[in-house]
Amino acid sequence: MIPSREYKRSVVRTPKVVPSGVKGAMHWLAGKVHHATFDGKALLRQATSIHQASEQFRIISDEELQQRLLLCKEHFRRAGRDYREHIPAAMALVVEASERRLGLRPFVEQIMGALAVLKGALIEMQTGEGKTLVAALAAVFFGWSGRSCHVITVNDYLANRDYIKLEPFYTFCGVTVACVLSEQNRDERRARYASAVVYVTSKELVADFLKDRLLLHGMMEPSRRYIRAQSEREGENCPVLNGLWSAVVDEADSVLVDDAATPLIISRPVKNKPLMDACVEAVRLAAMLQRDADYTVDERFKQIMITPEGKERIEGMTPSLPSFWHSSARRDELLLLVLAAREFFKRGKDYVVSDGKVVIIDEFTGRLMPDRKWRQGTQQIVELLEGLEMSDPVEVAARISFQRFFRFFHTLSGMTGTVKGVTSEIWHIYGLNYVEIPTHRPSRREICKPKVFVEKGSKYAALLSDIETLHRAGRPVLIGTRSVRESEALAERLNSRLLPFQLLNAIYHAEEAAIIARAGEYGNITIATNMAGRGTDIILGAGIADAGGLHVMLTEPNEAERIDRQFYGRCSRQGDPGSVRAYISLDDVLLQRFFPEALLDGLLTRALLRRAPVTDSIILFLVNVAQRTAQRMAYQQRLSLMRKDDEVDKLMSFAGSGPKF
Repeated sequence: MIPSREYKRSVVRTPKVVPSGVKGAMHWLAGKVHHATFDGKALLRQATSIHQASEQFRIISDEELQQRLLLCKEHFRRAGRDYREHIPAAMALVVEASERRLGLRPFVEQIMGALAVLKGALIEMQTGEGKTLVAALAAVFFGWSGRSCHVITVNDYLANRDYIKLEPFYTFCGVTVACVLSEQNRDERRARYASAVVYVTSKELVADFLKDRLLLHGMMEPSRRYIRAQSEREGENCPVLNGLWSAVVDEADSVLVDDAATPLIISRPVKNKPLMDACVEAVRLAAMLQRDADYTVDERFKQIMITPEGKERIEGMTPSLPSFWHSSARRDELLLLVLAAREFFKRGKDYVVSDGKVVIIDEFTGRLMPDRKWRQGTQQIVELLEGLEMSDPVEVAARISFQRFFRFFHTLSGMTGTVKGVTSEIWHIYGLNYVEIPTHRPSRREICKPKVFVEKGSKYAALLSDIETLHRAGRPVLIGTRSVRESEALAERLNSRLLPFQLLNAIYHAEEAAIIARAGEYGNITIATNMAGRGTDIILGAGIADAGGLHVMLTEPNEAERIDRQFYGRCSRQGDPGSVRAYISLDDVLLQRFFPEALLDGLLTRALLRRAPVTDSIILFLVNVAQRTAQRMAYQQRLSLMRKDDEVDKLMSFAGSGPKF
């Protein structure tokens, strides 16, 4: 490999500093102006023209169509950055190729979405409108450029499904395509990343990037790597990535916003017997401390405060312990970790125990994260609290936030059904404008008025009654829960009423696509955590449309209103009928976290019991306030993580050692 090609394999765009203060305000204003000047109507007119132009190619042979496509590929490869002006003519050919190889002729709205993606925008396209095909239409052009394009999906199943489904289309257009899955080794990954278009999850891609950077430590100059490559065999010592040029991010709100709350870390296990011994002792000491007497819990900010009485009790317990415990700072830090794990980490919500191991659950997707570990002793503490054998602690070899990583791409674009609510953050962090894509057919979704209750007992009684009524009428029902524990509690209640159901949560994630695909069949009852099964179409069974379509029920509001809307989007796809209803009680986690007991258990409880006018409206307003507050706090957390990442990068650059991430 010559040095110039070696450069293409590892070059990244230097991210701009995210502005703050006055500059941040000006940047926010620039985003508003930029969105206002982004002419969606012009894109729609262009897409309509392309759709009409594609009709003329229906009569040509496959051989002639493919020849024209390959000529376009060669032209785009030579055109470099000037390729965009030639997109409309080539897109008409690509539209025809899609119908011939996939049996899918893109709608005008899908062509519009592909054009916006090629402009480097984030499109909001409703669930079921065909975002998978939109990504493929755009990826063909990125692949023709001769530089790698990564299509980012949220899980291995979707990456593999889309690759298999779309491979005939890409091949016909002269574009190589592959998918990278978690079980593949580095040799397999290297071969697959060499393709023009690669389907891969964000976590696999970022992990491979970090591993490559660790491997290239001290070899950041392409010519030096070229010389080394001549003296070493290809294998584990060679990078796997082929450059970070363009990325099309599916479910972009999940990848670019929700996942951004946690950095991706490459770690390695280390032996640390003193830490493990200290964790054992900390769990023993914490068992003697009582809530409210020895420590207080702030549910809103997830903080533990040790009371003066608690400090006295701790001081009395530690004189006979090793010297480690004689430092109040070290002692309090470890005890607070134990108390936080005991109070805030809930089995079935934050983690599950599988095969004798603690497995973390992703807060937003409800999926298991078997490769993720808590740091600083937290993992070992949770294992001890569960009565399990402690695993070895890990040390960080490399880390990076998703915000920083995705700003490395020269061209970043994406698709989601729910960008509203985070448009300012997407612009502020990534410089991405957004475009709303109209639905192909008018939506027939009925938004039913939420039902409000004092406590969960009465809420579940009403919920079960509604499920039973709909089931007897033959309408399929999809029920959204916030946690594994809640989904299983609901499953027990349905069992007690002898109602058949399918349970879809983080424990049974391997079957989620098959389960969610059947959710629209006659009389089916499906329970799902958060957005499990996201990306899988729900097809209505025979006669279901005439009965009103799929009914979606949300048992509790989520901290992000976007996630509520994501779940609502499971019904009424492509103009199908459907309906949604939310169920809210005053003891829901969201309300309990942000509002005082005196308001919820006092004033509002009495008003609800009397069914006072406008009480429901007040509670819905409070839910909205709580969700906005939670999202502001989550945004500040993500922003803090990103700034910390940038500071670490500056320090590493100043020190002149270590890979610069």
